[in-house]
Amino acid sequence: AKKSGLSCIALTDHDTLSGVEEAQAEGNRTGIEVIPGVEISVKFEPGTMHILGFFVDSNSTPLQESLAEVQEERPARNPEIIERLRGLGIEISLDEVTQESGGGQVGRPHFARVLVKKGYVKNFEEAFNKYLTKGASAYVDKRKLSSRETIEMIEAAGGIAALAHPKQLKLDSKLDEFERTIEALRAEGMKGLEVYSSCQSREEAARYRKTAERLGLFVTGGSDFHGANRPKVQLGWLGDGAEIPYETIDRMKKLLLDRKVK
Repeated sequence: AKKSGLSCIALTDHDTLSGVEEAQAEGNRTGIEVIPGVEISVKFEPGTMHILGFFVDSNSTPLQESLAEVQEERPARNPEIIERLRGLGIEISLDEVTQESGGGQVGRPHFARVLVKKGYVKNFEEAFNKYLTKGASAYVDKRKLSSRETIEMIEAAGGIAALAHPKQLKLDSKLDEFERTIEALRAEGMKGLEVYSSCQSREEAARYRKTAERLGLFVTGGSDFHGANRPKVQLGWLGDGAEIPYETIDRMKKLLLDRKVK
């Protein structure tokens, strides 16, 4: 982040807060503000819905317990993914995937890395598109919270909820339904919309921005950076010409301060 010229980043790993403390310590050392956060998968059709929690209290016991329950579903589905891959003629073991995780929670990126290493696919993107993304041949869903449960959980932990990469809702061909979905999330307490993302075009961002402004939502942005798993995505790149001014962070902090005063 320092090398990329950023002044502030949010760490929002999937269903876990385990990296926040380390990231904030390194941020303090290097002069980068690190917002504690989390990304939570939510029940939704036809696409994928991920809700971000910014400024959450990483020591919140209720939040940690809820995330622990979600994480328990990951080990339960991993053997099912292994069986589906084997049924497709792919020789892969759970031990290989666990080893790839380095001892942390095992997720689909670790499956993808093993598939690349063993030569079944050329790269991480192909692994997901062919086998691991929602609707693909080896995809297995996990237990997910409702959007209302997720937003309430984030707010109870002192955070601000925002919708990540709205393009992944897969409602761009159903604009009325898209607008109704965002309105429903706002009614449940959502405060922000990730207008800018590395996976969204300039035209899509312009449309999402209009929605955010109409509903009074924070305009947020995320590179969806996944390190070496997505080498084409650079930390802090939100799309051509897109950036989030620090004024947005100030406005979020004011909302949180007003909430505490009340």
